[in-house]
Amino acid sequence: MPTRYRRIPITSDPELADAIARVEHHFAGAPAATIVRELAIKGAEAIEREQNDRDQAMEQLVDLAARRTDLIDWHVLENIDELAWGD
Repeated sequence: MPTRYRRIPITSDPELADAIARVEHHFAGAPAATIVRELAIKGAEAIEREQNDRDQAMEQLVDLAARRTDLIDWHVLENIDELAWGD
């Protein structure tokens, strides 16, 4: 079907064929190209979410370390080498 958008060639290797097969029942007989498009869009959203989650977790760790709460025994952490291996 003609389109004004650039087409992207993709090889249907075993992993891609398996991914399509696992979800095709959710697409009511849609062609493989439609399924691949949806997988790409949802995959991009999932990757962005995962990266945002990682970034947020890193910020929380930095915040935890910067505030010096009682959740961490800072004396032990600061002297871990001596405590673990001796003087």
